[in-house]
Amino acid sequence: MSTVSAIFKRGTTLAATVTYTPATGGPANLLGTTLTSDIHTSDGGFFHTTIVKANDGMSFTIRYDDTANWSLGSARWDIKFTTGGVTWYSETLRLTIIEQVTL
Repeated sequence: MSTVSAIFKRGTTLAATVTYTPATGGPANLLGTTLTSDIHTSDGGFFHTTIVKANDGMSFTIRYDDTANWSLGSARWDIKFTTGGVTWYSETLRLTIIEQVTL
C-alpha cells in the first residue's frame, strides 16, 4: 500500500479541488453526502476545513485560509463521506509542513 504525500508551506492557503468519480454501487453524485475534512498536525492540533460542493455534486473544493499556526513537520489529512447512514474515508494524505523562506 502506498501513501500519498506532499510538501506544504506553512502560512499559505490550503485549497484543493476534488473531482468525484462514482465507484460501482456507490452514489451517482455527492449531492446527498455530507463531507468533512480535518488536518491533524504533529503537535496534536486539528484544523477543520471548509468544503463546498459543486451544484452537480461531481466535485468539491476544500479550503483552509490561515495555516500560519500549523506546526512544522508531519501532518495527516483525509476526507470523510457520509450518506444514508454509511461512512467511508479517502486515502490519508501525509503532509510535510515546512517553513516559508520569504517573509
